[in-house]
Amino acid sequence: MLSEFNPARLHPLLVHLPIGLLLFALLMEGIQKWSGRQPYRSAIALCLLFGAGTAIFSALSGWGLAAEGGYDQTVLYRHRWLGIGVAIGAALTYWSHRTVWRRLQKSYFPLLLITNITLLLAGHYGGAMTHGADYLFSHPVEQKTVADIEEAGVYEIVVAPVLAQKCVGCHKASKSKGELRLDEPELILAGGESGTLFDELDPAKSLLLERIHLPLDVEEHMPPEGKPQLSTEELLLLQWWIENGYCFDCKVKDLPLSPELELALASYEAPQDHWSKLDMKPVTAGELATLEKAGIRAMPLAEGSPFLSVDLARRKDVSKSLLRKLRPVRKRLVVLSAGFSDFSDAEADFLDNCPNLRKLELQGTTITDKSLRNIQKLEHLESLNLYNTAVTDAGLQQLAEMESLQKLYLWQSEVSPAQAIKVGNQAPELEILYAPDDSIFGRSALNPPVLEAATTLFHDSIVVRLKTNIQDIRAYYTLDGTKPDTNSLLLGDSLLLRASAHLKVMQTKAGWLPSPVSEKRFVKAGVQIEEADLLIPASGKYTANGARSLIDLQKGSFSFTDGKWLGYEGKHMAARLDLGEDRPVASLVISTLSRPASWIFFPTGVKIYSSVDGQSFQPLKEEWWPVRDKEVADEEMSYFKVDLPENTTTRYLKIEIESPLRNPDWHPNPGGNSWIFIDEILVD
Repeated sequence: MLSEFNPARLHPLLVHLPIGLLLFALLMEGIQKWSGRQPYRSAIALCLLFGAGTAIFSALSGWGLAAEGGYDQTVLYRHRWLGIGVAIGAALTYWSHRTVWRRLQKSYFPLLLITNITLLLAGHYGGAMTHGADYLFSHPVEQKTVADIEEAGVYEIVVAPVLAQKCVGCHKASKSKGELRLDEPELILAGGESGTLFDELDPAKSLLLERIHLPLDVEEHMPPEGKPQLSTEELLLLQWWIENGYCFDCKVKDLPLSPELELALASYEAPQDHWSKLDMKPVTAGELATLEKAGIRAMPLAEGSPFLSVDLARRKDVSKSLLRKLRPVRKRLVVLSAGFSDFSDAEADFLDNCPNLRKLELQGTTITDKSLRNIQKLEHLESLNLYNTAVTDAGLQQLAEMESLQKLYLWQSEVSPAQAIKVGNQAPELEILYAPDDSIFGRSALNPPVLEAATTLFHDSIVVRLKTNIQDIRAYYTLDGTKPDTNSLLLGDSLLLRASAHLKVMQTKAGWLPSPVSEKRFVKAGVQIEEADLLIPASGKYTANGARSLIDLQKGSFSFTDGKWLGYEGKHMAARLDLGEDRPVASLVISTLSRPASWIFFPTGVKIYSSVDGQSFQPLKEEWWPVRDKEVADEEMSYFKVDLPENTTTRYLKIEIESPLRNPDWHPNPGGNSWIFIDEILVD
């Protein structure tokens, strides 16, 4: 993670100094000529002196930086010699300003003017090298949209715009850093000085993904620190393209899609006709917060989308007063899910206020044909779910007249099979689903339980609460990490833990499929540590709050830059803990992080020593853990527990945590310094 200091890379910093100093000298000189006085002569001399000095250093550092390559040679040639001209001109200008030779004094102002003109030209070509020849008149890369995303080319519509916006600035014809260009497919496949960007045998290990996933402060991270970074959606889509063969001619429909990918791709699908004419700003955080405060679950259809999806499914408090809270966003409402709620004919007039509704789910509600008069007014409705409602044959005839309607679900309604067939023949463009579809009408699965607790680390006890909006839920739990079932312990609204536990919880409800299992690890530090000292200092900027970080019960996150982790590069970790007085201790837990893609690995072992005076320590326990022997790209957090010998009583503990020190052979940087990250040491 450490990089060598290269003085040539000071060029971007140094080059701005002569620009400001020489232009400011010209400005002051112009003010003096206009006023007829010379109050700034000394200040001008100082600006010229430092301007000349920094111009010379800028030229020298720029010459060294150019040796790294990756620049358009024509633009580089012009920038280099114009920069040298600025350095020479600035030196001559300062000399002519301070000299007593009258002939040279007469050339002072022309020299100052010419030097500044040269400066502006050099700056222009410097900008062309850094940002491309078209940087003055370039336009932001706009996201392309298509009528049908499934028929869109993955590279053309999804990948190329991401590369153009986040990568091509440094990898194009006028500036090819690392001899790499990302503006044409054949050049992308050619790779750069570090080799090919893709791994044919295992695309997930491709160099391009490796560079993107490196920590932001690592020099090889792409895009570089200070440049716009890939969003979560962009990274997801780019990884999807690479892991599926990085094809340049395949369509979206040719590659496997997950729900997350479908959501990310939704923003590439442009609404046609009516939708393309709508001019709405994206949904704001304030609008979402207002709806959440009103108890309404809503989310944008995609990041930056102006349209909303609202979920009122299975709620028993749907009323006109609740729906009135949606009036401020009624034109944004595109999807309304109110299945199995108490939405009724009395609330149907709310639909008159939703001109852009495309999908409406009213299955399992008490609506009748009366509500269909309101639904008929929805000119852009494409999908309507009336499963298990009281809608009759007469109502179906009304719906058949809706030109926009494409899908209609009628299973277990009052519509007769004969009428469904008749209307289906009359309106062949309308798909009437009159048979059960398990993907739509099957039992819904409960969401994973939401577990809330003030912290996962505690001294005495901790209360864990189960958060749910669904009534008649039964939750079952285990504390030993085994999978719970309906024979496990029953969980109420909360659970009091007085010991470490690996809590797993599942939910059940009549008529629903069981939920997936949620889990949380809670660790008790029964012995409160008075003081901690680091015997080996942490590396770089990963120093958190020093030794105090080990005993503050502040759990670090997966983001190892969150200021709660102590990081050690290429060395072991050692700390001394003071328990305040002699105490019985039974175990010790080390909280640590693994993220191989960022060169971070779990420790390989620990040595524990005890002392009564804090000076003379005796071996207490050693424990060793297996080293990763294969590539693991996922990030993990884990607690390593060490049981101490029975009847151990001590005041001081010294903990030496062993690092693997070097990256394994399978790592992209084999043999390089590896890291260990520790955020807590807990004693019980």
